[in-house]
Amino acid sequence: MATLKLVILPSLTKDNGECHIYIQVIHRRKSDRIKTDIFVLPHHFDGGRVIGGKHGDRNAQIKNFRLSELMSGYERILIDNPDKIDYLDVKGVKAFLLNGPVNYITDFFKFTENRLKEVERNGNKGTYVPLLNMLKMLKGYHAKPTLNFSELTPRFLESFSAHYLKKGHKINSVAVYLRYIRSMFNDAIDEYNVNAASPVILNYPFRKFKIETEATQNRNLRVGTVRAIRELKAESIREQITIDMFMLQMFLLGINIIDLFYMKKEAIIDGRVQYIRHKTGRFYNILLEPEAQILIEKYKGEKYLLWFADYCTEEREKVNTPHSRKSEFQYANQVAFNRMLNTQLKLIESRLELKLPSPLTTYFARHSFASLMREIGISKDDISLCLGHINVEQNLKTSSIYIKEDFKRIDVANRELIDFIASEFPDNKSWMEFKAKGNKDFGK
Repeated sequence: MATLKLVILPSLTKDNGECHIYIQVIHRRKSDRIKTDIFVLPHHFDGGRVIGGKHGDRNAQIKNFRLSELMSGYERILIDNPDKIDYLDVKGVKAFLLNGPVNYITDFFKFTENRLKEVERNGNKGTYVPLLNMLKMLKGYHAKPTLNFSELTPRFLESFSAHYLKKGHKINSVAVYLRYIRSMFNDAIDEYNVNAASPVILNYPFRKFKIETEATQNRNLRVGTVRAIRELKAESIREQITIDMFMLQMFLLGINIIDLFYMKKEAIIDGRVQYIRHKTGRFYNILLEPEAQILIEKYKGEKYLLWFADYCTEEREKVNTPHSRKSEFQYANQVAFNRMLNTQLKLIESRLELKLPSPLTTYFARHSFASLMREIGISKDDISLCLGHINVEQNLKTSSIYIKEDFKRIDVANRELIDFIASEFPDNKSWMEFKAKGNKDFGK
């Protein structure tokens, strides 16, 4: 709980020898001061009161009354707002006393929780999930109910990083958490430090602390490996599902599993798959090629595009049956579904005796999609369009004709990739040279 007391600074006096009386704010072992408009000679002030009498201040009674009013008003604010005050550092308490309920939240946890509510209201799932994960990781490390911005020093961040690296987290995973911590600092500074003469957020650890990353391991498969996965004779139902889902990812521009799992049947409009990506909020509009259509028909769901999600947790809760499902191949969420796929992909990797730099996972589909696109001569700009790195609607707002033309570029690129995978063309030869020569026997 913050406390208040009246103090003077005898070293700071006016020409007549008087000095300001301050209200000192003490909170969490730190202090700040609120300047009053009352002056007193240093030897006329003692014990938080102006001394009157024959040899004291002639206006002592009036000054003490005024100081008592100020103190009572501020103490009433503290008493009426204990929950809000607890989240603040001493600078925040001072600002709260001076400005009222339009306060500054200098508790990092509370500030981030408020941001999460805003992000959720705006429907930005791509930001919400990693921001929430960062908050959980930080709370797991700090293990205290509050964490002030001022406590997030370079040393704190170094210790936080070392803690999770020691627990087995990857450098790039920790880097994601750190970037979201930095984004909260930037948001708070933009919001609170409008007045440069009186900043609320006083520290910025990222001037000294650098976020370390490492180059991600190569997850690109040669076209021959993709074909081998497609043509592998499955030894179980799960393995067949995994092969089909891996290829469906390839046929749908390297779609992420979370988007594929939760996609509703209504996403198919006029022969195109149209959806908003969970991670980035970007709009996708993909022509449904026959190869993809066959797989979708094979696993067609009742409510969802694929039946793996028809009885997911969200659906179970609606009918109050949280622990039941209709089939062993229906999953609670995309995490469980992806876990099954990755388990099977490791078995496939072993069966095909692939020598990969990291275990085969569903991520390879997206990475391989991009690298194979480049291999067959698709431009980097068109690959970026396919992957959603360029927002068609944002960059081409002037005419819907241009937007349709850009989706056509994506359609052409995707069709060419599917033809490349389906062909028997050797993956150690030049596909572009083959196309240029128009020789069916090239490379044989």
